[in-house]
Amino acid sequence: MKDSLSLLDAIHLAFNHPEYQPKDGVTHCNQYVNEVCESYGFKEFNGKLANDICDILEFHPDWSVIDMDRCQDLANGGSLIIAGIKEAKHGHVCVICPGHIKTSGRWGQVPSCASVGIENTIGKGINWIFGTLPKFWVYRKTF
Repeated sequence: MKDSLSLLDAIHLAFNHPEYQPKDGVTHCNQYVNEVCESYGFKEFNGKLANDICDILEFHPDWSVIDMDRCQDLANGGSLIIAGIKEAKHGHVCVICPGHIKTSGRWGQVPSCASVGIENTIGKGINWIFGTLPKFWVYRKTF
């Protein structure tokens, strides 16, 4: 499955789960990213937290680091891309979604994302989700 409509379906199907709504400071970015990735056949994030997912992405042969400036075009073509950052307590991960490139005062042109966290959103630029520029990984089977 490598087309933007299939990617959007996976993003929206997982996004609409009521259990992924933030409540009492508990967020579910890890579970959301896991569900989207499982729909593409990658099942190694189950039960992992965001920092753990970033570690797996960094070293797993099915994932490759890519530059931010390539993310939007690849997602628009159906490639599965995860943005993530490790932080001391809890990191954050999200999915780059098909859409239009956004403009950020901090980072210039940035990709659109689907993020489950403090605020659940689809289509905002990553500059609205991350305080520090995250890393980006593409699932090689969709690249």
